[in-house]
Amino acid sequence: MKNKLTAAGLFCFSILYIAGGWGLKLGTLRKPGPGMFPRLTGIGLLVCTGIYLWQVLRKEAESGLSSEPVRPSIVFWLAGAILVYPVLLNYLNFILATFAVVYFMLSVLKFKGPVWDFIIALGMVLFSFMIFAMVLGVSLSTGPIEEIFFRLRG
Repeated sequence: MKNKLTAAGLFCFSILYIAGGWGLKLGTLRKPGPGMFPRLTGIGLLVCTGIYLWQVLRKEAESGLSSEPVRPSIVFWLAGAILVYPVLLNYLNFILATFAVVYFMLSVLKFKGPVWDFIIALGMVLFSFMIFAMVLGVSLSTGPIEEIFFRLRG
């Protein structure tokens, strides 16, 4: 049941992602508009999540009943973390806010244990910051920690 909910949630998210970027101008391949990459990403998400949803539904039908209990409290904690993230982003800036939310979500999901969750969350946040802010030049909310990375880059 948990896999079905996850697959359905991801599929719905990909539909919302495509819908959100659909109104932006597409542009051309030589001069892409602001909607080119969101649309391509959304299509890729839709295809991948559609395949995942199909696999989960097919696998669940073959195996019969799932032995995993449904725990709606986890869904509410994760949804709450997503809703609190913009507020944290305003006060803690990108690295701290994103780390706090990712670590909290991994902990709620009981992913690998506290130490591995910490390492994974830290790695994900630093990798995301380096790719989006430093390589692609996306404007993220910055504070003292983010400025250290910009100074290290030169």
